[in-house]
This record gives sequence, C-alpha cells and structure tokens, in this order.
Amino acid sequence: MKKTKMARIKIIYPEKTLFTHELSVRVTDLNYGNHLAHDSIISLMHEARAQFFAANGMSELDIEGAGIIMADLAINYRAEAHFGQLLIIEIALNEFSKKGCDMFYRILCKETGTVVAIAKTGLVFFDYSEKKPVAVPTSFLKIARTV
Repeated sequence: MKKTKMARIKIIYPEKTLFTHELSVRVTDLNYGNHLAHDSIISLMHEARAQFFAANGMSELDIEGAGIIMADLAINYRAEAHFGQLLIIEIALNEFSKKGCDMFYRILCKETGTVVAIAKTGLVFFDYSEKKPVAVPTSFLKIARTV
C-alpha cells in the first residue's frame, strides 16, 4: 500500500495583531481527552470576536447597520490546553475583498506561551433586512488601516 500525505490547511497569522482577549479554559470546554475540545475553540474565538467588535464600538449585528456572516472557518491545532489555563486570543485582519475579509486568531497559553491554535474565519458583511452581502463598512476599514 502506497503512503500518501494528507493535505493540510496552512494558515499564516498576519504580522500585526489588532486586539487581544484573555479567556480561561472552563471545565465545560474539555473533551474526553481532558483537554480543550475543538468545538470549544470555536466558541472561544466567537467570544473574542464579539469582544473585538465591542472594543471598537460595534457589534456582530451592527457595523454601520451591517452584520456579519461566517463564510468559512479553518483551524490548525498546535497544542493542548487544559482546565484552568488562561488563553490569550489575538485577532488580526487580512485578505480584504469588496464585501468581506479574513479574521485571523492566534490562541496562546498565557502560562507557557505555547500556540494552542491558529485559525481564520471568512467574514462577509451582510444586510439582514435585504438578505444580501454589502460592501465592507468604512468604519471597519479604518480599523484595518491601523495594520
């Protein structure tokens, strides 16, 4: 039987971090292996993203009247995290198009500095009343220009 390499998604975290948020691993975030579960990583990313918007005077449903939808999600798992550990979730932006961008996440264990995961979500700005994508709001572009 011939050995073949499994294709891997490669995520390169941008140079400039725009926002950081700290969260601890809760007991409900653990899986059967007694470490941070993959679905909990997504929830922690969501919390950090919501905090990023709040810190910039916005919400996921109101960026100059537009909301966001997730077009895609990719995660590279790098290390385990365990109950009680403090995680630092860094956020960066890149890959802008007319109606969206990629939001990148680097999740680090504060105690060890170990990278737990690197991830990205494809954000599309969306008018929920019209049910259609819209241009990236100017105020959001201003945040990205700090890069």
